[in-house]
Amino acid sequence: MRVTESHLFPVRIREYYKPEDDIHEHLIKYFKDYPAHPSNFPEGVITSKPDLHKCDNEHVVKLNWFFQEALAEYRTQYQLYCDKLEISMEWFNLAPAGSGVGHPLHRHPMSYLSAVYYLTEGADTVFEDPMTPRTSDTLDVFQESLMQAEYGINAAIKAEPGKLILFPSWLKHYSMRQLDKFDRWTISFNAFPTGKVNVGPWEAPQLHVKLL
Repeated sequence: MRVTESHLFPVRIREYYKPEDDIHEHLIKYFKDYPAHPSNFPEGVITSKPDLHKCDNEHVVKLNWFFQEALAEYRTQYQLYCDKLEISMEWFNLAPAGSGVGHPLHRHPMSYLSAVYYLTEGADTVFEDPMTPRTSDTLDVFQESLMQAEYGINAAIKAEPGKLILFPSWLKHYSMRQLDKFDRWTISFNAFPTGKVNVGPWEAPQLHVKLL
């Protein structure tokens, strides 16, 4: 008897690393005076206005260049049918030292691609398995221990300063609670295909998209 097995439909989470410099210290200092408040999440993460992509601070502008380079690479790598991936919203998140706060499970609606950029170390970002065989297996015959070993139910991404992760906006995720004795700072953004979108064989795009 011959047996084979295929693991289909992987979810791509692409990681980029920014060359080290002192920009993070400048950004955190700037963000401490930027309009922010506890977010609408009950856990109490502090979130800024989602307009950092329009900010003219020199250090934010410099970091946004890196974000745009990553988005351009992503578009080219996966041969997306659009002129550009453009940031539609961008904001910072602060989980204060030892506060025990974190983002609950959520996704990013009205977006194509989302991102987390780590300014500091801190609690992991955890992604939920979108297939969730445990819940679709209504007979509960699939052993959870095997499920964990073979596929994993959740996957954690370690917070590392200078690391940017890009992922589909529909992929649900959360952050672990910040228990470390230092602040956890991240920047998040959403990106959307713009310009000529979904150009067909006759070079006729189905959409022309321009962000507000």
